[in-house]
Amino acid sequence: MKAFVVSLSFPIFSLKLPLAFQVADTSLLPSPSSLRGALAKTLAYFHPFSGNDFQEAVEQWMLRVEELVPYVTVKPESEIMKGSIILSRLRTLEQRGREDPRDAMRRGVVFIHRIKACYVVNEEKAKKELGEDALDQIKEALWLIDRIGDTESLSSVSDVEGPLDLSLLGDEEEINTITNESLVELIGQAYIDSMDSKLVYELTGKRKEVKKLRVSRIHYLPVKAERINEFLICRPSSYRVRTRKSKIYTVKDIKIVVGDHQ
Repeated sequence: MKAFVVSLSFPIFSLKLPLAFQVADTSLLPSPSSLRGALAKTLAYFHPFSGNDFQEAVEQWMLRVEELVPYVTVKPESEIMKGSIILSRLRTLEQRGREDPRDAMRRGVVFIHRIKACYVVNEEKAKKELGEDALDQIKEALWLIDRIGDTESLSSVSDVEGPLDLSLLGDEEEINTITNESLVELIGQAYIDSMDSKLVYELTGKRKEVKKLRVSRIHYLPVKAERINEFLICRPSSYRVRTRKSKIYTVKDIKIVVGDHQ
């Protein structure tokens, strides 16, 4: 395995919680699936889709990128402030028979200055799929990331480090990144959020069914929360875990938990 560490900043960040309805509350941090999706988008610049069913091609590409980049996580590097806005939309492409294409909804937003995203790459699979220069392609694609989450969530990449080696740690450690609860036993307390780490939904047009959830949506976040007036302020922190069908690694100043099957 090899790792890339990407330094990202946002003017604002928003990523609707899974199954949120009417009021689109947001995750505090980018989910693993949103970060992998951002990479899949830019990596596709080097591998254009072919065929007539574009949605099917997108889904298959996402599943391929999951195989190449099986683990993604985030370390917050600054305080996080959570609030909400009223988002007014003009939906002229989706009128659906309505006389007025306008609508509005309350959208959760997060103000966060900087994060570090860690992408763990299966080097062997990546080279088999993308060629011998696979790691160079992935690094260039990471530099091109310009959006993570909802449409308004523009991002700016300031640094990409890697490919880097991962160092194995013990079975019990303080973790400073997002971890899926199925991989560890929590010791003490941690902030809990709901987010996706893998592609979940059926994307192709005719079937419309929902795929079975392959992993838990519950994740531990490395933050401590404090409410000040109407705002929720979260500060970077850590939490202690013991491994369960997983291993703990460190790369640079980041500690991550990777499942044994990855």
